[in-house]
Amino acid sequence: MPPRAFPGNDQPAPQLETNDMAIPELSYRGDVVVMAALNPAAPATFTNFCGATGITLAIENSVTEETVGDCDDWSLPSKVVVAYGAQNVTMTINAQFAKSNRDKLIRWAADQLLIPLRLHMVDAAAGEVEYIDGIGMLPSFNIDGIGNTTGAALTSTLNIRFKEGVEFTNAA
Repeated sequence: MPPRAFPGNDQPAPQLETNDMAIPELSYRGDVVVMAALNPAAPATFTNFCGATGITLAIENSVTEETVGDCDDWSLPSKVVVAYGAQNVTMTINAQFAKSNRDKLIRWAADQLLIPLRLHMVDAAAGEVEYIDGIGMLPSFNIDGIGNTTGAALTSTLNIRFKEGVEFTNAA
């Protein structure tokens, strides 16, 4: 595979000396695409999220633990038994406050809308996760830089919580 160009630069990435070691193929912007169905009239129509500068997806699993003793031999030391509990999935999007999305984002937060979201793993191999889908709630939305004196673009932060977790679809 030829070296990948850095985003915004048509020059290939510098070649590093590998000394015959196996190195991972990394993911870059565009390898995972976040899409939203921001139009309530077309809830199944996803469009790429415009203006994103950084996105974090977090899957948090609670773990319960209980200290138990042996039922037959009470002189044995106790053990800690652990198990998975509830799962919480969140996503944070840092973005330029794009005019094409601003009304939709404000209404998502102010009207407490439930918005279908999708993460697309571009070029997923057969059997790998290709899509992560869920219904996004927007408990926290910030518009930053209003009234700045530098002329810098406004930015926004979306702190999203998936209502009932997410669903995974494998590539065919």
